Amino acid sequence: MISQCMNPACGKELHYLRNGRVIRTTHRHGGQVKVEHFWLCGECHVDYDFLFAKDGHVSLTRRPNYVASTKPALDLLLVS
Repeated sequence: MISQCMNPACGKELHYLRNGRVIRTTHRHGGQVKVEHFWLCGECHVDYDFLFAKDGHVSLTRRPNYVASTKPALDLLLVS
């Protein structure tokens, strides 16, 4: 269960899924399928995005600087 923003410097609590970005990852670990969910609040998603490693780990990466009118859309992304 997601309880707060993935950005450790933020820690904002998740109350609604209407602001920010949620991802779901699935990968095999031994004979089991592991499902994980991650959330970046709307404020953090403007400056950060998810980085997916080949080993299944998810971390944060800073977004490049954008022109003011090209900020990323806030959406839902399912990754498997």
